[in-house]
Amino acid sequence: FSGGDAIYEDINHDGQINELDIVYLGNSNPTFNGGFGLDFTYGKWTLKTSFNSRIGAKVINKARMLAEAMRDNNNQSRSVNWRWRKNGDITEIPRAMNSSVAASYNSLASDRFVESSDFIRLQYMQLSYTFKPEMLKKFGIRSLTCSASANNLFFFTKYSGVDPEHSASGYSPAIDASQTPRSRSVTFSVNISF
Repeated sequence: FSGGDAIYEDINHDGQINELDIVYLGNSNPTFNGGFGLDFTYGKWTLKTSFNSRIGAKVINKARMLAEAMRDNNNQSRSVNWRWRKNGDITEIPRAMNSSVAASYNSLASDRFVESSDFIRLQYMQLSYTFKPEMLKKFGIRSLTCSASANNLFFFTKYSGVDPEHSASGYSPAIDASQTPRSRSVTFSVNISF
């Protein structure tokens, strides 16, 4: 190791950094997984919402790990612009490694890439307006409701990746490998009754 290298802790105090220093960094299973909804009505307007949340789960941000590896010509994150370059630099991003080095010890899986994936997501929202029957009678319409609904509008999280909702599978922990995030969608509808 030299200046600018990632600093790993010698957990068993044997003077070496190796697989014997691996420690438990968290659980991919959430402590709490749930949701709630709120409905509001004001006059002829109705707003319906549905939220889901997850608290207590840890995710390995592999997308960030690869985007900060600085070992090859693959795209890198903007954060590598603030990497260590010379003695005296104070930064959280270690130095870039020569691409001829087979395994960069500056981008090993560590607590630097394990993040809390707590979030609250606005899963669904619908805003609708029901017209007064008196207004519609002259057109031969009994009822008319116009609405707009949206899915996955936004979420609140401190997770640095694109989407915090990742789950463990089999014996593997939850890993964010830069999957395509959930898409947003908006739907408009008109319900007419004659």
